[in-house]
Amino acid sequence: MTSISKTFPNWPAPERIHAFVTERAGGVSEGKFAGLNLAHHVDDELSAVEHNRELLQSSVPVNLTFQWLNQTHSNIASIVTVPASPIKGDSLICREAGIVCCVLTADCLPIFMTNKAGTEIAVIHAGWRGICRGILSNTVNEMASQPRDLMAWLGPAIGPCHYEVGGELKDTFENSIDSKELWAEVEKCFGFSSKGNKYFLDLYKAATLLLKNLGIVDIYRGNHCTFCNEEKYYSYRRDQETGRMVSAIFIKPGY
Repeated sequence: MTSISKTFPNWPAPERIHAFVTERAGGVSEGKFAGLNLAHHVDDELSAVEHNRELLQSSVPVNLTFQWLNQTHSNIASIVTVPASPIKGDSLICREAGIVCCVLTADCLPIFMTNKAGTEIAVIHAGWRGICRGILSNTVNEMASQPRDLMAWLGPAIGPCHYEVGGELKDTFENSIDSKELWAEVEKCFGFSSKGNKYFLDLYKAATLLLKNLGIVDIYRGNHCTFCNEEKYYSYRRDQETGRMVSAIFIKPGY
């Protein structure tokens, strides 16, 4: 049987918390989507995506059910109590075992969260639009745990080496942050480009600063850039028409 490859968080999560990010290897999609594309909305063959999702399902215990999102770069955080059809929004929060909470990305930042007791999880689709609209704060505020009791892991996303953005995006970030002191720190995440009114944004660093401002102290990340690593990850900025990885987290049943 075709095996799929995954990136696993390096964080001290409780034993009952399981999380991973799929890589490209092992899927059946072809052409621009070659590999394990798990997204329906990117014009890949539907049969290939369904086959890839079957491979994903077979890679986890049979008693797990996947919860998907219809992502809109919003600030909508939803609490999942029973598996349902895809939910409109950009983060999922869950306190029930056996529900795999998923987001799809191909440059945007996936963020996993769990409390230290292992009774609550969340996953966030954190692109710049969602961040500026408040997806981080809305997710943390909807969680039952206090921020000091949470930990976060920042998954594969486009790195500052390739994430060139315009001055209008920087202005949007500034306008979304009320604290002048916090903006002074976040502004340092915008490195100057050689092109006029262009910057290289360190999305990892910006998200870390914003999460810390929300009261989360324990924040971890890998050393990934989706743009740089074509073999492992899809990248919209690199390829335009491409597939999507899934970032998935669940509470293992039986604990």
